[in-house]
Amino acid sequence: MQEDSRKFEEWLTTIVNTRLIYNSMEEMESVMDNHSIHSNGIKRCLKSPQKMRAAYHDLKVEVSLMTDDYIGLDILLQQYRTAWEFYRSNLARRSNPADVALELLRYIYLPQRIESVARKKCEIYEMAIQQGISIPFLLLLLLKIIPGYDSKGGDVENISQDFMTVLSLLEKFTDGETIFSELPVITKARNEQHKSRLMLLYHVTNILDTYEAFFDSGNIYSTSTEMKQNLIDFDIEGYWNECDGKLKFSDFWKIENTLDGGCYFATHWHKDSDNNLTGIRYTLFMLESADGRLIAYIVHPKAIMHRIKGLDYADSDHCWYITDMPSVLNLETMPFKRVLPSKSWNMQMNLTRITESSVSECYDNWFRTMKTVKPFENYEYELRPGLYAITQTHLYILSENEGEYYKVPRDINEGIQKLKFGDNVGIMQMDNKTYLAFDELLLYIDTTKSSLKKYGIERVGQIE
Repeated sequence: MQEDSRKFEEWLTTIVNTRLIYNSMEEMESVMDNHSIHSNGIKRCLKSPQKMRAAYHDLKVEVSLMTDDYIGLDILLQQYRTAWEFYRSNLARRSNPADVALELLRYIYLPQRIESVARKKCEIYEMAIQQGISIPFLLLLLLKIIPGYDSKGGDVENISQDFMTVLSLLEKFTDGETIFSELPVITKARNEQHKSRLMLLYHVTNILDTYEAFFDSGNIYSTSTEMKQNLIDFDIEGYWNECDGKLKFSDFWKIENTLDGGCYFATHWHKDSDNNLTGIRYTLFMLESADGRLIAYIVHPKAIMHRIKGLDYADSDHCWYITDMPSVLNLETMPFKRVLPSKSWNMQMNLTRITESSVSECYDNWFRTMKTVKPFENYEYELRPGLYAITQTHLYILSENEGEYYKVPRDINEGIQKLKFGDNVGIMQMDNKTYLAFDELLLYIDTTKSSLKKYGIERVGQIE
């Protein structure tokens, strides 16, 4: 009990003195409902082990709520102490700390891109890796954004500027290295409403985790596989609209099942004053989030073409929406709210299934009698799975031609080495062209002779 008391006293003292969770002593005292901490300290204000444990437990719950269960306070404080000790011993006296921070990130996440690092610094970075030192903490310590574990530095002076400093460095580090023009988690961090050192640490951790997941093909495969495991196959096929299922407006949705449970084609239709129907067919993924809520991930049809051309995903290419997890699979309503800021997507998407026959019959009649226009129809695709055989050195994919296979070397990238039966590997038809599709890798290869030659892919008549 005495050991626990000392631990809670140390942790609470660190939280208070470093302004780790709240930006000022006044705010901290208000949350703890004790307005003499600034003059008397934790030990005199919380005089029993029980009071210290209760106060710490309350803060632990708050941290969990603030970070959507992403950060546990016990582990956070242990990481803080070890990172501070490592920083103080090895990095505190380094000149140009921002350059050191960037070099550290590149050394850890982009070792193949590092041309030369001084031997002493190389040894330090290796020690950080081997000892499991928290890189987010090291980054913020190098940038002088958070104080030492035993600091008594006072209130946070300009947390908004601190956010800008850190995010600018992370933008510089991640620029051009993932499938996104800007990582959505960086956008999320920039728009954080309750800025604090804790929330900055949370966002840095999230950004680096997301970057690692999308940086190379091997990690993209793991991320895609995890996403597939979280897909939920709801009964949502049919007509939907955003006016309570009534015929109030001329916009509606038609949702269709695909071969994969939890993945759908969702076409948004709009009837104009000239009685033309304009439709855009999105791909919709329904999956469970880490905190047990329901995410709708919507992908614009032009996003795949951007991947084929080697372009990054832009804001208009995709969007995440979220809602509470329904208790049934046969949904009648889907009240989604957008997760991240966007200039291209609506804040809300409140869908209601069409159950009145008069409304669905009206939509059917519009299709029979009106001209339909699909501005992105050339980007609509059909994917036919066709992974036929896997050998030590090659994958064999059924061709669009009878009795023919594509022989794909397994060493063209790390992700292809991980592919297995059941993955979405096959032939994709889009815009009157044929592509080899490796969906889990977000990789689509044109089947022209020059493109196949580039990857060492052959058309063969038998498995070798």
